[in-house]
Amino acid sequence: MGKLKVLIVDDEHLIRNLIRMRIDWESQGLIIVGEASNAHEAMDMVDELRPDIIFTDIYMPYINGIEFSGKVLEKYPDIKIVVVTGHDEFEYAQQSIKIGISDFILKPIHASDLLHVTAKLTQKIYEERTRNQELERLKKDLERNFPYLREKFLYQWLEGALSKEEIHEKAEYFKLPVFFSGGTYQIAVIEISPISEKQTEEQLILLGMECRNKIETFYRDDSRVMIIPDTRNQMVIISFNQTTHLVSDCESIQATLLKSYKCLVNIGIGRRRDKMQEAHLGYQEACRAIHYKAFVGHNQVVCFEDIVDNREEYYRSNPELLQQLQFCISVGSSERATEILEQIFNVSFSGVSHFRMAAMDVITECQRAAMEQQIEDEQAQNAETLVSILTADNLPELMNILERYVLYVCQTIHSKFQAKEGNLISQVKEYLENHMSDTQVGLASTAAAFFISPGHLGRLMKKETGQTFVEYLTHVRMKRAENLLKTTDLKGYEVGEQVGIPDPHYFSVLFKKTTGRSMNEYRNGK
Repeated sequence: MGKLKVLIVDDEHLIRNLIRMRIDWESQGLIIVGEASNAHEAMDMVDELRPDIIFTDIYMPYINGIEFSGKVLEKYPDIKIVVVTGHDEFEYAQQSIKIGISDFILKPIHASDLLHVTAKLTQKIYEERTRNQELERLKKDLERNFPYLREKFLYQWLEGALSKEEIHEKAEYFKLPVFFSGGTYQIAVIEISPISEKQTEEQLILLGMECRNKIETFYRDDSRVMIIPDTRNQMVIISFNQTTHLVSDCESIQATLLKSYKCLVNIGIGRRRDKMQEAHLGYQEACRAIHYKAFVGHNQVVCFEDIVDNREEYYRSNPELLQQLQFCISVGSSERATEILEQIFNVSFSGVSHFRMAAMDVITECQRAAMEQQIEDEQAQNAETLVSILTADNLPELMNILERYVLYVCQTIHSKFQAKEGNLISQVKEYLENHMSDTQVGLASTAAAFFISPGHLGRLMKKETGQTFVEYLTHVRMKRAENLLKTTDLKGYEVGEQVGIPDPHYFSVLFKKTTGRSMNEYRNGK
């Protein structure tokens, strides 16, 4: 950043000369680019030279300094204006603060006053420009990440994580007019997996990318269809198009993918919905339909309504109970999981195949919970266990095996949670040690850094440390402050800045409250 430009405006040559000669402008990072004897002349120079700072007298011919300042600031609000005024004019000059005057200098003009004002304005200009540059950078980052943020919104919508108001607000922000069309929509989930298990991670990623390109190409000319990946490495199709048949589309897409690549393609389709806040139900239905490949085989397009609605005697999944079961398993709640398991099976099955299908639903939720919690335990995926469940020919035997399986997955996840929570708090403690000097660090920012909710982090901190998050952070800061007072010559306010408490008074009060001694007493060993 070069030197800042200064314009001096005063109808008296002696005053202009006095301002120019009072200080060494260049040593202050400033350069006088012009002088004007009246506002008309000055306005032309402002347009031509675009000064950063203007020094102007109040009383000048034709247009006074206050009116001139108003015209400048209306046109160039970033210019800093300093009014030069006498004691008898000061009250009048103060009125100009309403139009955005940056500062005043009283006559007679002293070098110290000029130095004080120029230093303050120079710092302010640099800070504003730095902030503007940072805002510009953030704006570019936002533009660059816009597609990712849009996908994130759509996935949150599919997960049912947003209120009706949030859905509409975000859909408007991401320019998704289909959300306001008032029509229905339908969701399909495509699971693509390799035929061979020997493929590398890179090959799997490339397969997913190529398949996504094929699907996007299929819907290239249809703005009412969106495609996004989910966290299970599946592709999700969201169709707001009322004139096309999603099942036929999916059959065509499946045929294209199978012809183009060596892979398995299973597609599940949820029921058509008309309420925006019910997307998670359609998404769950589509995912559940995919899992019935265990009965119908690979490379099938399965509609959820065909599974649950076509025949009265057919087993009907209870999405609400299954969702509750998955949640309880995911949090390691064994007792509640077995209660829900009993509710799922508290129905009149008309045949062996029906309770086996119910068992498949339960197994699916167990494995989903295990995968989401990254449990790769052999027993959780044990083929013999799963076969014994699915081949059981009487309900008591099935329930006995199934309950043991559910409890085992619950307990495995619970054990992992306990180890993970202890490790997480250790990482949080280390994070706070390294970031305590940041005044912005707090419960919300720390939780965001570890991708957990503030409430959950707060409860874990209390459980592991016996202190609230704020109490623990304050304790860490005060311990560091004590060490700095013992081992350095830093002043009190400097110590406060080092530990993230830049307000000297608040830091002093907090230190004494915590240690029982003032900083001087502590440093002197009293």
